[in-house]
Amino acid sequence: MIYSHDIPKGGKLYFGKSAKLKREIEAVSAEVFENNDFDEIVTPYFSYHQLEALTSKNLIKLNDTLNRDLTLRGDSSIDVIRLVSKRLKSNSKKWFYIQPVFRYPSIEINQIGAEILEGSLDEAIKLNKLLMDKLSLTPTIQISNIKIVELVKKLTNITDEELKKEKLESFSKIDWVKKLAYIHKKENLEDLSIYPDEIKTELLKIKEVIKNLEFDVVIAPLFYAEFNYYNGVFYRFFINNTLLSMGGEYTFQGLNAVGFSLYTDNIIENKI
Repeated sequence: MIYSHDIPKGGKLYFGKSAKLKREIEAVSAEVFENNDFDEIVTPYFSYHQLEALTSKNLIKLNDTLNRDLTLRGDSSIDVIRLVSKRLKSNSKKWFYIQPVFRYPSIEINQIGAEILEGSLDEAIKLNKLLMDKLSLTPTIQISNIKIVELVKKLTNITDEELKKEKLESFSKIDWVKKLAYIHKKENLEDLSIYPDEIKTELLKIKEVIKNLEFDVVIAPLFYAEFNYYNGVFYRFFINNTLLSMGGEYTFQGLNAVGFSLYTDNIIENKI
């Protein structure tokens, strides 16, 4: 039986304090973006192109009037870059959005995000940290590199499933992979002689990013990000294992960009 007051599992309801917090978080974020010369964009709820960001199993599928496949917006980044570069043909390089995304079967995720064409990851992280400060949050930052995961799969017999579940017994069979699994601090990147050259190159990219950060970081070279478009170093801000934001570098249709998203609902829960 479905009662008249029921909402689908994964749907969001805001009232009283949570509604006020949501409005305040969005207002503070919009002000920070505008003060840093960002333009705002609100993209359609429907998209033909979400498979470039997420796997099919995560998307809510529909059809248009010509029976062509489309989905509810499951991720904002790729649509923002596509619309700005192909439809708007704008010269602006910095865009922000405040809007929900939707995942199968009925999950609503409110996000506040930014995309910077031809930007640097250092720029994105510093802006993301500024937002955390403005929202009175003191999260931990984790730095990873998706290319390291891809190279480990290429150079070893370790599978996607083992990486996702962090099965350390699989990693212990190969000395350099085992050492990768235990990298956590900046000091662990001092001696890279044990690693294959391809892995060493990607670890040096992490090292380059963290040298410019003026706060403590956790390094997780084997962390697995389930986004189709990240192609290099990426990061997460979290408090007590609650994800507050995530960002990284990517290339789409020949355009290099960096971006990040704040997870509004998780921030609200942290503050209540």
